[in-house]
Amino acid sequence: MNLTVKHLITGAGFLMALTLTPGAKAQRLANRYAIEFLRGPGTYLLADGTAGQGDLQFRTRDKTILYVNRKQEFPGLQVKSFTIDGHTLVPRGTFDFAFGLHEYHAENTFIEYADTTGTLQLAAYYTAEPTGDMTTYFTTFLLRRRGNHAFIVGPNNNRKWRKPERQLVASSCAQWPQLQQGILSGEVTFENFADYVRRANQLAP
Repeated sequence: MNLTVKHLITGAGFLMALTLTPGAKAQRLANRYAIEFLRGPGTYLLADGTAGQGDLQFRTRDKTILYVNRKQEFPGLQVKSFTIDGHTLVPRGTFDFAFGLHEYHAENTFIEYADTTGTLQLAAYYTAEPTGDMTTYFTTFLLRRRGNHAFIVGPNNNRKWRKPERQLVASSCAQWPQLQQGILSGEVTFENFADYVRRANQLAP
């Protein structure tokens, strides 16, 4: 790209940012962190019993917030559950997560349960990672034993499941040899992780 043109584009973006109202700036930031593939008409239930519906979107990166009709926002602890396009999410996710070289602790963030039929509880965590002008969307599996508060982070759809991460998850699955060996050998991937966990839950350890 021509350097002059690049500077013009950068300057135009800066001027546009200056003209945005505080509300517009907040919504623009919310859009960058919101999960684009899971937003739209839905219903919600707040912790105080209030129920409603509207155009919903949410964020789980940096902050856990439910947005309603681009006007209202509810922090995660004020939300009991919400449903968008058949996906029901609840603020029950507590775990340690890493983006590249950055690590953070998630506490009571929105997750969607994928299997709770047995000892192993499986959930999906959706998040957005803005980098420059682009946003990467992650779907990550979480696993914990029934009765535990914190989840262990499993594979996600955006990068290779590394050996140390596999070993950490496998160490908690000794009572399910097929699942454990599949994780250690590399046979278990993001695409089939949920199937392996469901089969393990059918076998009472």
